[in-house]
Amino acid sequence: MSFKLKKAAAALAVAGTLTLCGCGAKLPFTQKTPNFDSTYTVTADITYDKIKAKADITRVSSDEWEMKFIEPKQLNGLSVKLNNNKYSASLGGLSFSAEHNSVYSAAPQIIAKAIGSLSNSADSATSSDGVLTINTELDGKRVTITANERNGELISLKCPHHKLSVNFSEQKPYTLVIPDEDKATIN
Repeated sequence: MSFKLKKAAAALAVAGTLTLCGCGAKLPFTQKTPNFDSTYTVTADITYDKIKAKADITRVSSDEWEMKFIEPKQLNGLSVKLNNNKYSASLGGLSFSAEHNSVYSAAPQIIAKAIGSLSNSADSATSSDGVLTINTELDGKRVTITANERNGELISLKCPHHKLSVNFSEQKPYTLVIPDEDKATIN
């Protein structure tokens, strides 16, 4: 092959690559952004200032969350529900509600709002070694969330301003279970 022909082939290859990049076509090795709007249950090891706790967090829908505390033993059995900026907690037969800005509801609301905002923030995510890092803001405070790039499973959440750190594990899809007595009412 002559020098001119080799030069023309190289120019065509470069032009073709530039055309693909310029048209917004995805290259074969780019990863699709995971679906952060799914429902799931995930175990969370939570550090909030000097308090350490463990809870199973369920994302029932985009506006409904439930956190069932496992540890420490003083919180074991405490269930916290968040929906439409309302906060309620129950332990056995006792239950109470708190205002949106209450210190009692701060950590659960930060966790729920930050994770809930992932689908809106995913475009600014950075990727390294299969881990997505998403930096976002919540009420003007920086929050950093990491997730598995392949499947969107949560890894961690950090909000330095509120001294909040969460490590996630054992994420699995959530399916609403309807008790048998309620099924009879539906049918």
